[in-house]
Parts: sequence; C-alpha cells; structure tokens
Amino acid sequence: MPRPVFDEIIHAPHRLRICAMLAPVSDTEFATLRDTLGVADSVVSKHLRVLQDAGYVTLTKPTGSGRVRTWVSLTPAGRKAFRAHVLELQRLAAAVTATAAPTSAPAPGTTGARTATPGSTSSPTPRSGRPRTSPAR
Repeated sequence: MPRPVFDEIIHAPHRLRICAMLAPVSDTEFATLRDTLGVADSVVSKHLRVLQDAGYVTLTKPTGSGRVRTWVSLTPAGRKAFRAHVLELQRLAAAVTATAAPTSAPAPGTTGARTATPGSTSSPTPRSGRPRTSPAR
C-alpha cells in the first residue's frame, strides 16, 4: 500500500475527477470523460496532457473500422499516485475531524444568534475605523 502523499498534479479538480473515473476501470473513452466532466474537448485535453506528462495516464487511438476514438487509462504509476493522494486526503480529513474544537451551546433561553442593539447599524466598521453612516434623506 502506498504511503499518503499529497500530489499537486492530481489535486486539480478536473484531474482529480479524471483519475477517480479511471481508477476502477482499465480504460475509458475520451468522450466519456468530457461528457461526465461537462467541459469542452480542449479542457479535457489540457488536463490529460498534464497527467500524461507526469506519466500518470496513457492515451491510445486504436485503428479499425469507423471513426478513431481516443481511449485513456491510468498507468501503474498513475494508479499508485492517485491511491497515495486519496490516502493523504483521508488522513487530512481524519485529522480535522479528530481535532475539531467542540462547539459551545448557547445559554439556556437564547437562540445563540447575535442581535443588533437599538441605534446600532448592522454594517461592519470599514477599514478606516469610522462607522458607516447612511446618507441623509
């Protein structure tokens, strides 16, 4: 089992989704990736190029009858990198869950929501430090 490693190449949202779609299968057609992601051919091509340059995917265009289709598959290195990245995301999520500070409950008889006091504005104080004023009507 690979050790958890954050992989910035895989982590980009479309590349992460591409790897997730390719992980459970031997290969998939380019058009399936495009349609599932809901993006243009050029967007898928760009992300596949990055993954291909990293050695994480291979593209094949088998010739035969009919139109030429592009098939995409994860390489063994790509599968290992994706698994390690998923393990790291799981580790990070577990650390956040384990160290999350307990929330304090509102005092009995209150809703816990903040309320404005009479005469105050609900607008935050601007960076100048002076309170905002409403224009005279």
